[in-house]
Amino acid sequence: MASAKVNRRHFVAALAAGGLWPTFSVSAATKTPQVLRRWASGNATLAPLALLDGHVFFNGNKTLGRIDPDNAQVTWNVSHHLSSSAVYRPRAAGDLVISGGQDELGAWHATNGEPLWVHKKILQVGTPFVTPERTYVGDGHWLLALGNQSGVEDWRFAPDTDDCTAAYAPTVAGDTVFFGPGDGMLYAINRADGKLKWKLDEKANWQYVRQMYITGDMLVAGTYTELLYGINITTGKVKWKFKAGNFINSHHVSGDTAYLWSPTGYIFAIDVNSGAVRWKHQTTVYGNAAANWGHMMAEIVTFENQVYCLDMKQMLHVLDADTGRESLRIPFAHDLRPTVSPLPDGRAVMASDSGEIQLVQW
Repeated sequence: MASAKVNRRHFVAALAAGGLWPTFSVSAATKTPQVLRRWASGNATLAPLALLDGHVFFNGNKTLGRIDPDNAQVTWNVSHHLSSSAVYRPRAAGDLVISGGQDELGAWHATNGEPLWVHKKILQVGTPFVTPERTYVGDGHWLLALGNQSGVEDWRFAPDTDDCTAAYAPTVAGDTVFFGPGDGMLYAINRADGKLKWKLDEKANWQYVRQMYITGDMLVAGTYTELLYGINITTGKVKWKFKAGNFINSHHVSGDTAYLWSPTGYIFAIDVNSGAVRWKHQTTVYGNAAANWGHMMAEIVTFENQVYCLDMKQMLHVLDADTGRESLRIPFAHDLRPTVSPLPDGRAVMASDSGEIQLVQW
């Protein structure tokens, strides 16, 4: 009889299909991190870091800068001259980097930090989504399409009501921009001219749709309630809903899997095509504090088939992406900002609560 080799992903999928998805809450090896390099950012508070083409971009209450992890010196660090803190993660746009906060959004040259333009708020600037040609960003209830080289508004889209504030980022797939401004709707907008294609009314289930990711023909989005959605990007039909059991702080999509942490005390791995649970990992056993992770505020990150989870006890947990089994715990002796940028060879770039950026290895 012929035998077939079954890999871990297929094995876990088979368990999920039978309702037997694995649950892990096991102890893992612990390694103490070594700090290889430190960079002063000039900021008292840092936004989440961005790892783009091997370079780390940072911003905060005063400056915007770029670091090469293999260089002891900061590549450049400039005052951003914004009227308030830069709170959104820097985004790459070809040879530009887009940065800003609720009052302004701007573009700087990625090679040297020279400023190019600044967009001042109409009402309140939301989190941007950046493509090589344009930046799509909510401002008040509107969605703006700004040319990256000029900062000039190419078009503006208004939702059905002005009684909302577009705080979360839109997203783009092909010729469509997807926009959830906080009125219980998801709008699909023509990328060329800002005209409406279709809209999905989910007021009964959400106010905000947040952290939208697109993979294949599926849009995966969290809500301010406890639901994670899978929505077909062509038809606007809801394909599945996953009930996390409590408020979803953040989620992350890599390939065909969505990862999220629920305050019920589990990390879930969800199949983006079906909404089925591939695995879940228990982080919190209520009433047994000695066994618990800290709550998670940092976004989950995946890298080289591993899942990185930074908890509020300053512990970095490393899980296998296929099975959810925890392989490593890395404790930090000082407070960190909720951001992790993994690198090869057991390294990562982290940000301290004092505004320092560190290259660490374990």
